[in-house]
Amino acid sequence: MDAVIATLCRHPPYDRMDRESLEYLASRLTLAYYPKGATVTSSAQGVAKRLFIIQRGQVHGTAKEDGNQQGAPEYGNGDTFPLASIMGRRPTRFVYTAAEDSFCYEADAEVVDTLVQRSPVFQSFCTGRMNALLQQSYALLQAQYAQRSSGHQQLNMALGDLLRRPVLHCGPEEVLRNALATMQRANVGSIVIVDAQLRPIGIFTERDLLRLAASLAFDSGQEIKACMTPSPRCLSLSATAAEAAVLMAQLGIRHIVVVDEGRLAGVVSERDLFTLQRTSMRGIVDALQQAGSTDDLVQAATDIRSLAGNLLAQGVAAEQLIQLVATLNDRLCARVLELEASRHELAGLRMCWIALGSEGRLEQTFSTDQDNGLIFEAQMDAEQARQRLLPFAQAVNEVLNRCGFPLCKGNIMAGNPQWCLSSEEWRREFDSWNRNPLPQALLHATIFYDFRAVWGDESLARSLRSWLTEQVQDNQRFLRAMAANALQVRPPLGFFADFVTSGKDGEGNTIDLKTEGARPIVDAARILALASGCTITNTAARLRQAGEHVRMPCEEVDAYAEAFHYIQLLRLRHQLQEETSATHPNRIDPDGLNELDRRILKEALRQARKLQRRIALDYQL
Repeated sequence: MDAVIATLCRHPPYDRMDRESLEYLASRLTLAYYPKGATVTSSAQGVAKRLFIIQRGQVHGTAKEDGNQQGAPEYGNGDTFPLASIMGRRPTRFVYTAAEDSFCYEADAEVVDTLVQRSPVFQSFCTGRMNALLQQSYALLQAQYAQRSSGHQQLNMALGDLLRRPVLHCGPEEVLRNALATMQRANVGSIVIVDAQLRPIGIFTERDLLRLAASLAFDSGQEIKACMTPSPRCLSLSATAAEAAVLMAQLGIRHIVVVDEGRLAGVVSERDLFTLQRTSMRGIVDALQQAGSTDDLVQAATDIRSLAGNLLAQGVAAEQLIQLVATLNDRLCARVLELEASRHELAGLRMCWIALGSEGRLEQTFSTDQDNGLIFEAQMDAEQARQRLLPFAQAVNEVLNRCGFPLCKGNIMAGNPQWCLSSEEWRREFDSWNRNPLPQALLHATIFYDFRAVWGDESLARSLRSWLTEQVQDNQRFLRAMAANALQVRPPLGFFADFVTSGKDGEGNTIDLKTEGARPIVDAARILALASGCTITNTAARLRQAGEHVRMPCEEVDAYAEAFHYIQLLRLRHQLQEETSATHPNRIDPDGLNELDRRILKEALRQARKLQRRIALDYQL
């Protein structure tokens, strides 16, 4: 029994289970041998009744009985299957075949049922394999950086846990002077206006008071409904502090109303979230608003990176962290554009600065260059308008370069006349790529089709997006060419699911997390989104929306999104921690990872390979 438990404890979730539960499981396991090519289990055997844990070997879900291989799984040492089938009391979705001579521990389904009841760790693992592994990784990351994050408030805690005192509220007919007196006595900067059922209908803050006074319309005897900010943004008690932080950054607000089933529960302020942070979001946002020079902007960019490092050390989830960083980077870029616009003669020009590539997808990491463009319309010749805009765009590119966003080596920037175009010129460019999907056109599609408005007249970007979506959605020739191009890069896993490393010029035996890890998922999500008419650009959001459109199982979509976010998290960690990140920001040596991260990375790359397989089947490639 000790030998079996020792083997199990090398792999999640068994490495975190209590001894009693492990002894229960180990005493009921048998060891079976499957030669290469043998069927381990399949739907032909009826409802799944056996749990398999691979002691040594490889098992692949090579095909379903109907020949459809979409989402087929691959398992290696320590992997457990088919949990979903056992929990759901249904036949397996796949034929599980030994890819090499393999030994598997086996247990009856009844043992699984009992183990779920006895072990919360195993129960959590059963409900979400990828998510369970990720939670272990986040916990390990927090433990490793506990000293660094000491004194910093945890942003992954629920908002309900942040509510420290009763929230001030009043009805819409309350007189303003009375509301202000209540705020002063409580020494708080906000009061929520509610209806008879305590549902928030507005909020009045110190900022509203300043706006009122500045407008010379101050009347302390008026009802508060006349001067409140209506329809305040609300989050539930279970929402995290990180979600509140992202919302505050996106909207430039300082208070989030917290509700419980629609009824007022409290208010969380920006001060509540970041009072213990050395580098706070509040300080960064204020610094950006007040920035008047390039030096101010460079300092703000440095602070954004420092804040991201603190949040990463706290174990904030990759999706939320990347959204927060992207939002702050957007505000930085917008401030650069505002300052430069005031220094150039741009009157009479409608324009929209667009982000492309990873910035357009809201997925920038810490080592990324610029990808941007300009859309404009003007009551003059397009070339004349372009000549007026180019000095402005080139100045913006240079300031962003000083802020830590290097100039694009491929010159895909708004300061390049080729990407400073009128709405009609952009349509002509996209149309030529759609009709003639040659290699260069497909390369451009992976960058330009992810465009997103950052600053200026956003209607120009919306109109272009609407037109492009209509043009591409039914263009099967173009979509098939994109799919074929996407399949040129494969996740770096060998036949036996070990890492396939590469590298040259000092890169050693490494894998490229950007090109070989994230890109397969990004490319597949883009194809699914374009084919389904989805207009959003973020990879995870594309997977969720397009997945619903093609009726992809929710658990499959979640696994793809979680795999992508883990790869992004690993990139962020590497770029912040490694001295080599300056020259090789996306390359890691898998042998340098701990056993847990190696395991999760393998699982993430398997998910990327499964998603590619789905795309290949969709387009018969």
